[in-house]
Amino acid sequence: MSTNSLNRETKILEYLKEHGSASIQDLVEAFGVSNMTIHRDLNKLAETGLLVKKHGGATLPNVGNKPMEDVSTCAMCGKAVSQRTVFIVKLDNGDEIRACCSHCGLMLQSRTENVWQSLTADYLYGHMISAGQALYLVGSEVNICCVPSILAFGSRADAEKFQKGFGGNLLGMDETIQHMHGMMHMHSDM
Repeated sequence: MSTNSLNRETKILEYLKEHGSASIQDLVEAFGVSNMTIHRDLNKLAETGLLVKKHGGATLPNVGNKPMEDVSTCAMCGKAVSQRTVFIVKLDNGDEIRACCSHCGLMLQSRTENVWQSLTADYLYGHMISAGQALYLVGSEVNICCVPSILAFGSRADAEKFQKGFGGNLLGMDETIQHMHGMMHMHSDM
């Protein structure tokens, strides 16, 4: 990454802290670069969670009413959020709520209104995938965060190979949420 790009990204964040939000055109005029350059900068910053891209511009992220500094803790259990297991619930108003893992993320997803989109990290490769299209390995021997362990996979073949080695049940998003709610009811009846 060039020094100019890094400096510009830092200045974009400073601009957003000062103004709250900015249009693409505001940033083009402020930094004297092209629309495409601003789009690339905003995409990089959005991927790291430092800003939220909106149609025609960007804002700083809010987690409910929490300031940006609290983005690194899980909204469900308070644990640190790791990029390897992050689950992000995006709301209609542009806010993002982050969870430490698919276990907390799916509980959050099922309890949150006005969800626009949810993303989760593919356990093997680390890239973000649609939470609704992911496959979840529930209750495997690999416990990396909350229990029962729920690991997200973007590929059925990868998930099945992992399941052969570490056990667990392979479920879609809705089935996983139902499974978790069933477990909570089972434990509350005891």
